[in-house]
Amino acid sequence: MSAYDILTTRGVTRLCHFTKFQNLTHIITSADGVLASSSIRQDTKNVNDTARYDGELDFVCCSVQYPNSWFLKKAMQNNLDKIFREWVVLYIDLSILKYKNTKFCPCNASKANGAYISKNMDNIDSIFAFTVSTFTYPRTSKMLSCCPTDGQAEILIENSIPREYINGIVVGNEDVAGRVYSILKMYGVEHISIYIAPDVLTTKWSNMIKEGCSPNEFRFEWSEED
Repeated sequence: MSAYDILTTRGVTRLCHFTKFQNLTHIITSADGVLASSSIRQDTKNVNDTARYDGELDFVCCSVQYPNSWFLKKAMQNNLDKIFREWVVLYIDLSILKYKNTKFCPCNASKANGAYISKNMDNIDSIFAFTVSTFTYPRTSKMLSCCPTDGQAEILIENSIPREYINGIVVGNEDVAGRVYSILKMYGVEHISIYIAPDVLTTKWSNMIKEGCSPNEFRFEWSEED
């Protein structure tokens, strides 16, 4: 089976990539969407991971089903911007795996300077193993089948994530949801849904999925009265 088939069989519905709220306008106004670090113009460069110990500057890092909220928390803490404080999570259509060159890693791709990154996508199911050599904790019997054993497991997508594959934006509250909606409406982007899911933006989802529960995600519906 292809990597896409393996993941969908497990119930995986999406990949995740988090970014600063201020990056949204650049992302949704370009057909290229999210660019790999090496492709971003220096005068507009605003990347999540300036170190990139994985060395994969031509690839965009994504997590499976839920975001790498541990790294997101670190990025939030390191954010020195006093004006743009909000972050969002982008949901990426899994079908992108059919058309893009990809790699995977059973843990955070930067671990041991990228030593655990694999090009063999036929082995992608290994990220769901009961035990993963790079991760201390074994998989629980109740754990959602769509979630990797290590929540920081990654899929790396070459060059970019085109806008057409972004089908959702997750925010932490209604205020940010309204601001995202205004941006999407301004630029006529209609295929992207907005979700309010505060637990997805923190590490709380990790313990929930280990018990077989999914965090609540409420689709934001704009009211003309607002």
